[in-house]
Amino acid sequence: MTENIAPPVSRSPPSPELIDLLATVKSTVPFIERVRQLNLNPVLEKKILRTEYLLAQRGAAPPRIEALTVDDEKELATEVLLRRHRITEMLLGKQQFRQAVLTVVQNIYLFRNRRIFFGNTTRSAESERQEALVLFSTGCNSCLPLEKTLQHLIIARVWNRILGRMSCMEFQDDQFLALHAVVEQLNTIRNIYMLLSTGLVRKLAAKTNTIYRQSVTYEDAVQIGEIGVARAAYRYHQSCGVRFSTFAANWIFKEIQRQALEGRLIRISTNTVEGFTKAAKSGDSAGFKKYATIIAGATATQEDLAEVKDIFQPDPSTSTTIPSPSESLEESQRRNLLLSAITERLSPKSSDIIKRRYGLPPYQGQEQSILSISKIFGVTRSSIYQLEQSALRKLQKHLDRELL
Repeated sequence: MTENIAPPVSRSPPSPELIDLLATVKSTVPFIERVRQLNLNPVLEKKILRTEYLLAQRGAAPPRIEALTVDDEKELATEVLLRRHRITEMLLGKQQFRQAVLTVVQNIYLFRNRRIFFGNTTRSAESERQEALVLFSTGCNSCLPLEKTLQHLIIARVWNRILGRMSCMEFQDDQFLALHAVVEQLNTIRNIYMLLSTGLVRKLAAKTNTIYRQSVTYEDAVQIGEIGVARAAYRYHQSCGVRFSTFAANWIFKEIQRQALEGRLIRISTNTVEGFTKAAKSGDSAGFKKYATIIAGATATQEDLAEVKDIFQPDPSTSTTIPSPSESLEESQRRNLLLSAITERLSPKSSDIIKRRYGLPPYQGQEQSILSISKIFGVTRSSIYQLEQSALRKLQKHLDRELL
């Protein structure tokens, strides 16, 4: 289960994915008790508790998970909408909260064709934006209609802005604690969606694994897919005209695809690879050192270069060609030449996560999943996922500068 995430303690902006998940302080109330507090339909509540029990058992084979029925989806979607409506009302009730909403809405033009309110409307996005500015400028929340419920995109960014600008004392404010409690209820419903969509995620992860198996393992695809379900859970409502499984499938596929495509440790231009290969074949030591230094991120030693040159030099005793440059670079250079760049450019924690994920020394050939790493560090899977993505972006920027 994806648990709640503690509020950020730094002022650096978190990634959009973390913002989207509505970070909260880790609850001291067990998940089962939080489910009971929602007062759901007894049949649905029993299904949730039964599924939670089955998944908690460490059996050899994964249990068969009961799927969401149409009635289940309608009830959960209604509960999500009611919590979002309640959050909208509470944002209207405090000046500090209204200011956060106004700041986000004023910048809504940054998000093309983004809607602000839940209700279906034929009005333009700009007229809707002006209406929201008037509403939150006056702060009148008497009998707020359901159609004026804020969309999840707005709520997520407003919540992140509130967390990022509050002092430690303000975290104890009664109005903030009440708002936090409703957000926690919303996250509990999100976790219910994730729990009862386990079978769907496994099915789609197996399908995508045939496409992205070189970048993402099946186990990781399942964990990444759960984040896709979480993002879909905040947004789904039966008025969209499709079942939740259909709605969530798109988010699951997008999340796995994005992780697979962005999770590559090294990207090297074709010209660099060709120049490197030609220099190795011809014995051009100056050219060889030039391209090897570019690939290594300017961190290669003479011993490193000698080792790489041995890989690309043809064996005179045989008539076979040299190994494929892409294969040699991926299997050898990533593990040897870039290791120093990972150590120097990343924090110790991020560096250790990258080394574990990709089986780099001292974890040679022992790639570890997000789940196993999260248990080692004692944090949530989402936290490890975010740290990995941030580390990969830093490495990518470093490599891009070196390849220019």
